[in-house]
Amino acid sequence: MLKTHWPAQEPAPAPAQALVLGLVEPTTIAQRFGDAVATAAVAARFRANAGDRFAFTRLLEGHLQHVILIGLGAQSASAATTRKLAHDAAKAANAVGATHLILDLRGALAPADARRLGALVVEGAHLGLYSYDRYLDAERRRSPALVELSVLSDFKDMSQGAERGGVGAACIARARDLVNGPAELVTPSFLAETARSSARAHAALGLECEVLERDECERRGMGLYLAVARGSAEPPKFIHLRYKPRDDAPTRGRICLIGKGVTFDSGGLSLKPSDAMMGMKMDMAGAAAVIAALEGAALLQLPWEIHAIVAATENMVSGASYRLGDVLRAANGKTVEVDNTDAEGRLTLADALVYAGHLEPDLTIDLATLTGACIVALGPHIAGVMSPDEGLTRAWLDAAQRAGEDMWRLPLPSALKELLKSPIADMRNTGDRAGGSITAGLFLSEFAGDQRWLHVDIAGPAMVKKPYGVTDEGGSGFGVATILELLASDDPILERTPAI
Repeated sequence: MLKTHWPAQEPAPAPAQALVLGLVEPTTIAQRFGDAVATAAVAARFRANAGDRFAFTRLLEGHLQHVILIGLGAQSASAATTRKLAHDAAKAANAVGATHLILDLRGALAPADARRLGALVVEGAHLGLYSYDRYLDAERRRSPALVELSVLSDFKDMSQGAERGGVGAACIARARDLVNGPAELVTPSFLAETARSSARAHAALGLECEVLERDECERRGMGLYLAVARGSAEPPKFIHLRYKPRDDAPTRGRICLIGKGVTFDSGGLSLKPSDAMMGMKMDMAGAAAVIAALEGAALLQLPWEIHAIVAATENMVSGASYRLGDVLRAANGKTVEVDNTDAEGRLTLADALVYAGHLEPDLTIDLATLTGACIVALGPHIAGVMSPDEGLTRAWLDAAQRAGEDMWRLPLPSALKELLKSPIADMRNTGDRAGGSITAGLFLSEFAGDQRWLHVDIAGPAMVKKPYGVTDEGGSGFGVATILELLASDDPILERTPAI
């Protein structure tokens, strides 16, 4: 954990110190560091555009100080850019062995809510030090050199966002660890124990956990979820993690967060090719996000009763695997003809949505690495958002923008439900290839009932193949920041409001 300070003036030079400046334009370089540095920056083609970087070392009062200039360009006002600047600054300072980072944001940030800016800076800086090192040897598994952060800014009260930024970063890191862990480690049982551990550790804050075993899921008629689980030697675990503010504090309502929890997806009998299977340990990124976000909500004592629901299983191949052409019955009685066993996530989510409906939530939000079609539509870094509720959609997208996560709304045209029709069951589990992410959303809508429901397809941004934003290669923890931002907001559209 970085020890963070918010000094009014630049700290005195000291050993192992790095200074990072975010610059909107290069004209201030000469004033701050002299003509020689400005000339060198020009020669290096540093224009202060987004992505530009120039570094040098100077002798200051007997100490060598690493100086890194990071260009912001016209994007200086965005939450994503603020978070990335802090991330890149911490990463760069740590790489040169600095123990103390001075992050100078004066003149770099547009006016905004100071506490939110503070949270974004602290969150980004912490994420700049993240790595998944469980399987590295001692030489490669080194603790970060950077232990201290001083932030200089033009805005008062940024320090008031520090706690939230630290909690957010820790929860994102927790989600990343789950996504980055190999499937032999992160099994349904591992996810269940993670949720139980969180509940035990934070019981005083109002966390509780219940895990339904296979027989209880059978009793509840979860035929879609259990069909997916049949092919695996790993037992399914239906996880229900609850948070209720302590001391009977008043709440703004009840929210269900549902995360897809397929800990490894082989495709089942509709077997994936090897290249497509390689990243399928991340098919539980939605589960990781909601479990981590619920812990964050408890630590921040957010004023909601929140339920994180995960139908955890593997989708594997064996003699017990569910088959193409099988007709399955969901917990709400609807029947589904299987025409692709690799469209398994929507089956597990369907029974989870029915379960959530029995809790009578005011809002239900699901996060799922659901379709490759969403990546085709929106690219690898943008999540697709679908909901029939205009107000809830607006509130979610606004929260995503404030949190620095990229999302875009996709439609849910009821006419496309024709593609899900089956001659022998209430519906099929897939439509045509065209509009695949939308028909997946329409499938889920059949199980949401009268809940105010929003679906987020995170197939693209859940795991990145090369560094992007505040994420290096691997699991991103995508969705955690938006959930916490949404639940910390005072948007009245969230409170027991009928769908618009």
